[in-house]
Amino acid sequence: MKKRLHVLMILVLCLVIFASPTGSAKATGFSDVSSFKKEIDYLTQLGVINGYNDGTFRPSVKLTRAQAVVMIMRAIGMPESNSFIKDPGFDDVGPSKFGYREIAVATSAMIISGKSSTQFDPNGNITRAEMAKVISKAFKLKGVYVSGFTDVSTGYWASSFISSLAANNITVGYSDGTFQPKQPIDRAQFSAFLARIMKPIFRPSTGSPAHTVLDIPVESSIIDLEKDPHKPVVYYLDSKSKSLVRLDLATRDKKVIGLRHPAEKLVEKNGKLFVTQLIQSRSPFNSMKTQKGIINVYDSDDLALIKEVDVNIDPYDIAVDDTETLLISSGSDQGYQAEIQTYNWRTSEKLSFVNVPTQQLIELSPAQNRLYSIETSHYTGRIVTFSLAGGKLESAPTDPRYFDTMKLRGYTQMTPGGKVMYNGDGTAYALSTVPSEDLAPLGKLATPFRTMTFNEAAKKFYLADRTESISVYDNDTLDPYATLNAYGRVDRLVYVKELGELYAFTKFKYEGAKEETLLLERFQLRK
Repeated sequence: MKKRLHVLMILVLCLVIFASPTGSAKATGFSDVSSFKKEIDYLTQLGVINGYNDGTFRPSVKLTRAQAVVMIMRAIGMPESNSFIKDPGFDDVGPSKFGYREIAVATSAMIISGKSSTQFDPNGNITRAEMAKVISKAFKLKGVYVSGFTDVSTGYWASSFISSLAANNITVGYSDGTFQPKQPIDRAQFSAFLARIMKPIFRPSTGSPAHTVLDIPVESSIIDLEKDPHKPVVYYLDSKSKSLVRLDLATRDKKVIGLRHPAEKLVEKNGKLFVTQLIQSRSPFNSMKTQKGIINVYDSDDLALIKEVDVNIDPYDIAVDDTETLLISSGSDQGYQAEIQTYNWRTSEKLSFVNVPTQQLIELSPAQNRLYSIETSHYTGRIVTFSLAGGKLESAPTDPRYFDTMKLRGYTQMTPGGKVMYNGDGTAYALSTVPSEDLAPLGKLATPFRTMTFNEAAKKFYLADRTESISVYDNDTLDPYATLNAYGRVDRLVYVKELGELYAFTKFKYEGAKEETLLLERFQLRK
């Protein structure tokens, strides 16, 4: 869903439409506001709406059809030239009347209709159903609110618009399960709708599972993220601020520390965080003899630095076994002269190495005895298996496999039990210590993905591919059976078993904004 919104345009317009009769305004804390207080306070602080001299907001004052159309159309953008505006043909809306241009464009775009072919009724009250149509069409809202409303039949002319409004959590209707589509909309209700489009954190939970945006500022350029295996905590790296972040999703506590060098990957193991540090530029001409890097080891609770580990490799991907042996693939060199190296981080001793192509993704089995190296640069893609014992890597026998994709996607995920490995192109492979069974193809998912997370108790997994859609899959059949809709494009998914909740880090961009905002969206899956 694209949010076609420009705050400055709304600001100019709303100061005209919502101005008090005396032209004065009150910043916040209106004496007559109880419902939608946060939304109204937010818009008032922006200067978008005003109160009256007597300290009231007068939330029950109704909006006219002309006022509503003017606000919506100027919010999404009007043509600069009048040459593109066609006379709508309404006898009660002439070129000199308030809202003529906006009404002309809105009716031409079929965002709103007149009461008849010759009458628009600009001073009449706009109903909740009419507002649902205007907002849904203007902001191109999509989605179906399965629960529905008791007073909105599927055959009602505004049913699809009301449904899309509710599906995007712009409205929840009334407590008795009704929407009251024929009721005029007032200042408070419209303020709530507008604030919820402008800032998704104001959108209330609707449907099942309940879906909300958390009021937690999130760094904008997450490059790696990992959940703590025993706590409702996530750790992530932000490339823009060059920082390591610890976020407790239960308490909302957040700790951020700066990093001296660029980082790309992190792993949590035994209460410690292992973070790659790049100290030289990547190059195909950096041979293994000239490579170097650092692995920072932090306490996972307070992010206190335990040690900087010097390694003779340009770190690309990292894994850590239960004994805290470091396994690191190289991000430089070319051909098969690059390596995966293992280290004892306490002594900085290099324990072993194997030759592989550069920039390998690596996945360590839960049994800690096998390492899978995924090559994404070869025209057919390759997965190579190594055994791990005593901190040392050796080639492991595996039957030759032809992978059914021209290029394995640069994302891979192993199931928590270590029985299946998924690649971002959607392919699934069985994992086994038996050479003839290891990496046997299991099939292909219906969708490719760039993020995946597992709900073991419910035998489900969730994946997304940088769109607003989150696909829910059955763990046994590998078939999709449901879709969750986020507000922004999904960047990362994390299932938090301790809370029974799915979290989506999503990228959300307003019309005219230079950069995307990162939202933290929550789906409460536990009933």
